[in-house]
Amino acid sequence: MQYHRNVDKLLLYVFGPLAFAAALLVIATGIRQAITRLRSRPTPEQRKAAYQAYLHRLLNPQPVVVERELGKLLPERLLQLYEDKSAVQAAGFQLEKPGKQGWWPKRWQVYCFEPLDLESLNELPYEEELGPGFCFATTGRGSWYWVAVSEERAKDSPVIYLDYDGGGSHGETVAKSLNEFLNLPRLPWQ
Repeated sequence: MQYHRNVDKLLLYVFGPLAFAAALLVIATGIRQAITRLRSRPTPEQRKAAYQAYLHRLLNPQPVVVERELGKLLPERLLQLYEDKSAVQAAGFQLEKPGKQGWWPKRWQVYCFEPLDLESLNELPYEEELGPGFCFATTGRGSWYWVAVSEERAKDSPVIYLDYDGGGSHGETVAKSLNEFLNLPRLPWQ
């Protein structure tokens, strides 16, 4: 019995400070992360400035610059979309694509349209197997809607879903054309 008490005291003496140090480390790390999150939050003024910069880019498309960088031409229907200032500002909706007979409709979330400029082109994903194209809209969750570019200006292009969020729909054709995509029924964001 005395032996067990001595072993317990020895273990407490050796491992007690280690357990205490580990607990302090966990607490300090948590406090540090909380402070970092609070400091890194943008102020309302910063959020407003970021939105104004995005809106300026969105409403002032630069198709010539994008086409020059791609070495190909954007589809005519995409250019028309960016000419329609109210349409390109639409945000936070779902498109509902009717399902096959007896199946539920598929819903495609659209968080916002991407500005048609060099900054977007350089920041957005590029798919080797699809070739050159432009991601014109995003889900806001790591996925985009993409149209192809071509040597000669096409009237329209199929819309392909680039899913980097792991949802399993990567490379799926959402609509046979951008015109079809833009005319799908819209529902509120969920």
